[in-house]
Amino acid sequence: MTAPPSIFMELILRFLNFPKGSRVYGDRLTPLSRAFFSLAFFGATFLSGCSIGFNPFGTLDRPEKSTSEETGIISNDEHNTSSDHKETKLSPTGVQEIIELDRPLSGKLLAEEIERFRAVLQFDFRSYRSSNITRVGRTEQSAAVNEYTTVGRLESPTSRDFMFFETFSASLTALGQRSYFAQYQIDSSDSTDDTLRNLDYEFRSVGLGGKGRLNSDWKIDLSVEYDELVDFRSHEKLYHAAVTSFSFARDYTVLGRGSLELGVVAEYALTKMYQPYEVPGVFDDAGDNLRSALNLSLAQPLDSGGRFYLTPSASISRTAYTKPTSTGRVDYLMHVEIATVFRVLPWLYLRSFANYQDKTANEKAKSLLVDYAEYNNWDAGLGLGVSMSF
Repeated sequence: MTAPPSIFMELILRFLNFPKGSRVYGDRLTPLSRAFFSLAFFGATFLSGCSIGFNPFGTLDRPEKSTSEETGIISNDEHNTSSDHKETKLSPTGVQEIIELDRPLSGKLLAEEIERFRAVLQFDFRSYRSSNITRVGRTEQSAAVNEYTTVGRLESPTSRDFMFFETFSASLTALGQRSYFAQYQIDSSDSTDDTLRNLDYEFRSVGLGGKGRLNSDWKIDLSVEYDELVDFRSHEKLYHAAVTSFSFARDYTVLGRGSLELGVVAEYALTKMYQPYEVPGVFDDAGDNLRSALNLSLAQPLDSGGRFYLTPSASISRTAYTKPTSTGRVDYLMHVEIATVFRVLPWLYLRSFANYQDKTANEKAKSLLVDYAEYNNWDAGLGLGVSMSF
């Protein structure tokens, strides 16, 4: 995973929980109805054969954290794969970041939420066109991608004046993403070649993290997680990784009611490859690696009710490898995205997005990956998601 995890999930969560001037839907949904809808949606997701999975060749967005606090939607990219949570940590390519919720979807006051445990459940579907599906420097080929993501998080009550933090909370997060390639055409030039089905994958991640806010308004996130990439047809593991990450970020109020987040992320991954992924260099599975990234994201309301948002973001990441066969290899990935999110209901949202990725590498990476060392790619599509807290 070379791309910064898409901060998509983070921006969505942030949107859903952005402070609103009015209670658009109030508390119409009872806890029982939320539970019923959650079970129904979860069942439909798995019965359809598209259970958990991750954002194909997603963007970095570990995530990348905090535009989620404004929009309220659980990117990656989310780790991306060794996960976006993840979101705002770095994440492997194709993984979406999980977004932190400062404002509950339940309609309760934030003060009430601080005193109890909270569970967050999110389902997301995206369909988009990728201009360079195999991430190669030449002979580019476009294709459509379907991506299904499920995220669950359990958050502890927020502690005040904990050590040197003004507020601090811990969380346990599980994420799964499944991606399907070339099932249909969006543009007449898109490929539906059966060989592209070999790109299909499932990404899984579970992590324990802590998030604290300092008196200076800077936020610090620490986490430890386990990631794995699986071929869900053969049920064979492609690689797994243990990842530790550290990030700090700060929010700034801009353009009236907008929230701009500037963040820096560093993570170290201990990896083991069982089988190489179909496309070299897409996931960070070639060896232990250190990744650092600079992330910038904005959540800007476009209406007075807090239902329609513009969420642009940008990130630059550097990945250096430390295992013998890849020692000296360095990859650079730039990711820029612009998206809009519309809250249909307090728990239901629609999204449109377009992003650009540009990967470059040093000579060692070029000697190892050849045509796959550098590439550029455009993604554009639509998404539908459900996000609930209990």
